[in-house]
Amino acid sequence: MTASAAAAAAAGWAWALRARLRPVVLPVAGIAGFLLLWQLAAVTVLADSYAVPPPTAIVARAVADVPFVWPHLIQTGWEASLGWFFGNLVAVGGAVLFLLIRPLEALFFRLFVALYCLPLVAIAPILIAVLPEGWAQVVVSAQGVFFTTLIAILLGFRSADAASLDVVRAAGGGAVWQLALVRMKAALPSVFSGLRIAAPACVLGAVIGEYLGARAGLGIAMVYSSQSLDITRTWGLALYTALLAGLFYAATALAERLLVPWMRHGALVSLPVGGARGSWPRRLVLGTGSFVLSVAVILALWQAVVSGSGLSAYFMKGPADVFRYLVTDADAPAHLQRLLSGLGVTLFDTLLGFVAGTLVALALAVLMTVSPTVRSLVTPLTVSMRAVPLVALTPLFVLIFGRGVAVVLFIAGLVALFPTLVIVSGALARTPSSGLDLVRVGGGSRWKEVRLVMIPASVPAIFSAARTAAPTAMLGALLAEWLATGTGLGSDMLRAAADAQFAFVWAAVAAVTAAAFLLYGVATVAESAVQRHLGH
Repeated sequence: MTASAAAAAAAGWAWALRARLRPVVLPVAGIAGFLLLWQLAAVTVLADSYAVPPPTAIVARAVADVPFVWPHLIQTGWEASLGWFFGNLVAVGGAVLFLLIRPLEALFFRLFVALYCLPLVAIAPILIAVLPEGWAQVVVSAQGVFFTTLIAILLGFRSADAASLDVVRAAGGGAVWQLALVRMKAALPSVFSGLRIAAPACVLGAVIGEYLGARAGLGIAMVYSSQSLDITRTWGLALYTALLAGLFYAATALAERLLVPWMRHGALVSLPVGGARGSWPRRLVLGTGSFVLSVAVILALWQAVVSGSGLSAYFMKGPADVFRYLVTDADAPAHLQRLLSGLGVTLFDTLLGFVAGTLVALALAVLMTVSPTVRSLVTPLTVSMRAVPLVALTPLFVLIFGRGVAVVLFIAGLVALFPTLVIVSGALARTPSSGLDLVRVGGGSRWKEVRLVMIPASVPAIFSAARTAAPTAMLGALLAEWLATGTGLGSDMLRAAADAQFAFVWAAVAAVTAAAFLLYGVATVAESAVQRHLGH
């Protein structure tokens, strides 16, 4: 071998090695840089704040706490695994039934939306009282999983190639054969986008459930450490929670890479809009009818849960009780005024968090698309932040951000950021290559590809993301009000529960669910209008 050939071979080997190490080195380097900045801040400008210990102290305490943490980690991991399994099982079953029996979707999809929008921080104590020990945490975990997976599966089913479906249909295959032979495979890319959102959500749901009542788990361990002002241990437990969520996310990403390696280009991520087709009078009549039936189903289910819980009517309130409290009782006008006043504050906080989270997510999605380096740095950090148990760490965030708008922006924005980032960055990455090739042929830069092709093609996905992010931002706003600002329905529900005003608590739960449901509907209408305008 000549010297030039040997040099070329060595250069090729070095390039291949760098290509293999880059996905590992960059995230590690990014996290290391972030931790270094944190360490410097903790020992300088934040030295007098006991709320933010340096990373070295957190890691040292986490290592020393391994014997203490291990059983709690196992408990939370088990609850999150069950929540992930049952949540996704409900999602798969619901999606298949909705596809095969279309009237069921018109009737029950809104029920799934309502369940997703329920403020579980308010009703988790009821779940704990009704369900066997440990299962309330599983239900809360599953609640954070099933809806994102459901809409992802429905999208995947409906993105199946029409020609392939025609082939199955021509061969005599019905809806079941089309599902088995074509739609299942077509759904995989979209499904994994949903599963990547659900991965940290199942862990966070389990921790929130533990925080609101449990004997073991990372959530209850953080409660005890926070109450004893052991801040370093609290941060160490949060680190274990983030690592557990990262494990779920990494397993999902690995499965995605192995099962759908073709996923780099293809259909854009866009949540299914559904609804009736045809002239606008027909759509109006059918839409109104299905809405009324859906509301009736939701109210009937609510009453069935209240009647079947076996708990005292003093504690459990049904639709009729809430109606009397807000409409027919002597003090109903005052009750309604109190409810609407708190709801107005919560809606404003929700809007702040939604806008902040969406803008940051869009900026990060573009940067991640332009620079693989930024993608490698941002992904592990966002997954970790999404897994942070906000319920347990909110007192620390109050010390950092105060009790005003800043803490609302941080908490509500953080929970709204992650689903938007995953959906939009996925849509940008799967922009059809034909449009990109036109820009490349003309000598356009990566920024030009993003500006001229990727962002316009991803507009439907941005509106789709809003359908998930808007009700999620409301839950974040309630959490910020509950534990930080002392305003809005989040705080009002806490005070009402402490004063045994359970009628107000249930009225507030109904109002928050209806408001989140309305936000979802507004985002759906906006998405539908955009898709019709773009000819989708």
